Amino acid sequence: MSRIVFAGATSGLGRQAALRLAKDGHDLVLVGRDADKGARLARETGGRFVRADLAVSTGIDHVAEQVAERFDGVDILINNAGVMTPERRVTGEGIELNLAVHHLAPFSLTGRLLPLLCRGGGRVVNVNSEGHRQSMFRAGPVRIDFDDLPSERNFDPFVTYSRTKLANLLFTYELRRRYPQLTVAALHPGFVRTDLGREFPRARVAMLHLTALSARQGAAPVVHLATTRDLVNGAYYNRFTKTRSSDASYDRDTALRLWEVTERLRGPFAAPVRDPSLDC
Repeated sequence: MSRIVFAGATSGLGRQAALRLAKDGHDLVLVGRDADKGARLARETGGRFVRADLAVSTGIDHVAEQVAERFDGVDILINNAGVMTPERRVTGEGIELNLAVHHLAPFSLTGRLLPLLCRGGGRVVNVNSEGHRQSMFRAGPVRIDFDDLPSERNFDPFVTYSRTKLANLLFTYELRRRYPQLTVAALHPGFVRTDLGREFPRARVAMLHLTALSARQGAAPVVHLATTRDLVNGAYYNRFTKTRSSDASYDRDTALRLWEVTERLRGPFAAPVRDPSLDC
């Protein structure tokens, strides 16, 4: 039985993955914003639900405190929270929402839980997207724009989504380089029919949903990569298949710069681990 922290667990593929993991006997801390959905999922899984807004640092702090109360070590952290909005929005901290949820939240939560990950199995699975390569309805590869990281000048919902997913992938690879003791991977679960696009005009997403996978189908590779013994450390998966991600995602200079910028926004990635036996 593994001790699992599941961020973004209360709906869509997250909910389906949590149900499967609980059925397999794992102990879960389930993180989400919807209290009713979270309470119901906790009853169904026997896990602990933590209501928190992962887009802000206080939400990250709250989750870390609750996890420490339940677990003395974390075996698996699944970063699955996601957003997509037709208009630019900012958090209570003034940060663009996609950037906060797709990049800052996994960065901050992983950092806060680092001591517990070092005491446990230390696996981090980041749910990403093939959209990190190219934005929907736009031609050309995706790149990080440090001159407009918060998308203040040119907000496009699909471009911003893709850039923040690329940021998450750059973080995944840099995390693997800095903390080789951890087991780290990212995955595209497939194009899954979820409620992420609920705020867009129905006609714009209806055709896409015709070929989309169900939430249960999307959950399957998340469960697999969280629990398999055959995970390739530091890899990106398109569902179950190890795949090369975009050229931009392997740019180490960009990854280093992004890490520095992120620490300026959120503070140091993690406090020093004082127990030398943890080797992390």
